[in-house]
Amino acid sequence: MAATEPAPFSTEWTTALIERAQGVLVEARDAFLTPEIGLQAAAILAVFAVSWIARAPVRTMIERAFGWQFMARVNSGVRELIVSFILPVIAFLILTLARIGFDQAGLGSFAINMAASLTGAWVLIRILTAFIAEPFWSRTAATLIWIVAALNIVGLLGPLMALLASVGFDAGDSRISLLTVVRAAILLAVLYWVASRLSKLLAARVEQVPTLTPSARLLITKSVQIALLVVVVAAALSIAGVDLSALAIFSGAVGLGIGFGLQKIFSNLISGLILLMDRSVKPGDVITLEETYGRVNALGMRFASVVTRDGLEHLIPNEEFITTKVINWSFSDEAVRVKRPVGVAYGTDVPHAMQVIVDAANSVERVLNKPETRCLLRGFGDNSIDLEVRFWIADPQQGVNNVSSEVLLAIWKAFQAEGIQFPFPQRDVHIDTREALRVRVEKGDG
Repeated sequence: MAATEPAPFSTEWTTALIERAQGVLVEARDAFLTPEIGLQAAAILAVFAVSWIARAPVRTMIERAFGWQFMARVNSGVRELIVSFILPVIAFLILTLARIGFDQAGLGSFAINMAASLTGAWVLIRILTAFIAEPFWSRTAATLIWIVAALNIVGLLGPLMALLASVGFDAGDSRISLLTVVRAAILLAVLYWVASRLSKLLAARVEQVPTLTPSARLLITKSVQIALLVVVVAAALSIAGVDLSALAIFSGAVGLGIGFGLQKIFSNLISGLILLMDRSVKPGDVITLEETYGRVNALGMRFASVVTRDGLEHLIPNEEFITTKVINWSFSDEAVRVKRPVGVAYGTDVPHAMQVIVDAANSVERVLNKPETRCLLRGFGDNSIDLEVRFWIADPQQGVNNVSSEVLLAIWKAFQAEGIQFPFPQRDVHIDTREALRVRVEKGDG
């Protein structure tokens, strides 16, 4: 009768795993303290010494090969990556030949086989992490791969996976364990990296299409990113063995979270899609939102970047553009009209002053000739005759207040040249002369 296997994650199973690890350590100690291991260790040292010596001439040959004309287009980063592989690749090839030689001679090759496996893992790690730009994630990926390779070499990878698989819970017809979570996390990270690379390549290709507007390009890019993210999450869970129908129980919790804690985030996401589709606000537009005046630098899924004339970059939530009154200076036409009040003193030749104002405004470079600049009489104030100059500009992204300042300065100079007076407060004092004016002087104490 066959012996029954202990139940996963039971006390007997854990004890068996510990005994297995101790047995592996004892076998490894006994195996390493032999003449064969000493001979193999000497061979390994000799292999790495030869690889170190051969590295320089091989590198020279590779650099000469990159100097050829048909290799000139290769990126310099690729060249450095290939050069960094010289030592481990040479060592791996020589170790493989040494292992074959030891096997043919009837000698053990355990240490050489382990050294070759670790060297191959080194090459694999360098290849996989070379495409990860972030140093933290690159080191994390390298550490995980080293741990998996080491566990596989010593024979502990299988028991560890069984231990992780034994910890979990049942969700419907499927089982979610620690192994499932770890596998899903790794697959999600890999697939997310692939999806991000694909989205960047697509964004670069979309930017090269001249017939698409900036809003259409951004809408296509963001839509593809969202679609790829959904596909990546579903694919990672499916490949990891998670039944997607078992996650239906969490949909209510997700909806409740959106309704309470995530409603602002969800609202900004939807508002971002609306802005991209209706094109009411798009990159390059000049807008005024409450106290913020500037150019829309970029539209994201959660916020819009608005750069003011001061060089400050405001990150405004997308919801503000939907629920707040927004002035878009360049929505349908970049030509905008600017109005500024001008006052003249009573007694001024008003028609002449109005013509002087128009001529002065037209002398400013940024003021358009068409539509024409106009000056209107707006009313008669307490101290001045109220006029208003209205002129047009075609580049509001260059600023409105600065061109207004230039126009007002030109009017000031023109008034000085024409002798036109600016108003100042005046008060008339009327004295009743029907009675004698009495003046009383009072002296204070002391």
